[in-house]
Amino acid sequence: MLCGTLVTMLVVPLSASALGALSQSFTTTEDSLSAGSIVTLNSSKANQVAKATSDHASSLIGIAADKPLVALGAGNQQVQVVVSGLTPALVSNINGDIKVGDKITASPIKGVGMKAVESSEVVGIAQSSLASSTTTTEHIKDKTGKSTDVKVGVISVQVNVSYYAAPSDKLSGVVPTFLVNVGSSIAGKDISPLRVLIGFTALLVGFLITGVLLQTAVKSGIISIGRNPLAHDSLRKSLLDVLVTSVGVLLVTVIAFYLVLTS
Repeated sequence: MLCGTLVTMLVVPLSASALGALSQSFTTTEDSLSAGSIVTLNSSKANQVAKATSDHASSLIGIAADKPLVALGAGNQQVQVVVSGLTPALVSNINGDIKVGDKITASPIKGVGMKAVESSEVVGIAQSSLASSTTTTEHIKDKTGKSTDVKVGVISVQVNVSYYAAPSDKLSGVVPTFLVNVGSSIAGKDISPLRVLIGFTALLVGFLITGVLLQTAVKSGIISIGRNPLAHDSLRKSLLDVLVTSVGVLLVTVIAFYLVLTS
């Protein structure tokens, strides 16, 4: 694990402005809060931000902006923070090389992000890879005092602060990726493969129960008419009861499926 401070000042020029992004104005006590820095809210003072580290990832708010498309509450001696949209961000390879689609969270380096590999709050999703950007190498020390080389560069990030639930190693190979993606889309957030597995299993069981009920009712109705052709009225009532029960089962199943994914 790396320490939260750099030995030397890191300077990485941003190659693009925060075009198409929405930002808000915040105050800061940081001496230099450059565009692209991942920031977190100050827990002791309202409307104040500081460079984020992994120790304070739970209060991530966005990425410091250069020239956002829309700025809310702009004022003197304040910093604009992108809270939604596409913007450049400072990132590192502490947790491995960042590729398109990776979730970005705060790293031990102040203001610099990294790929999220464990469940944590994330600031957004990478829209470009670190390998395709110009990087610099920083020599920093971990908690044991061992020197470590870290590559730092600028990538495009789609800002969407949310909680990322890292998939379980065992279940990630069992649950198809497209089911996880569908479940996440329905829930409006990233969810674990276990939750997806439980939800879709419950949904499948509900449909199977409904199918068995309908099949049994139709089969019984055919047999009843064969034995007694005058039993039409009682057959209709029986089929209607089964149909209502089936709809009820489906409704309960769908509600349970949604609650499993969103709770």
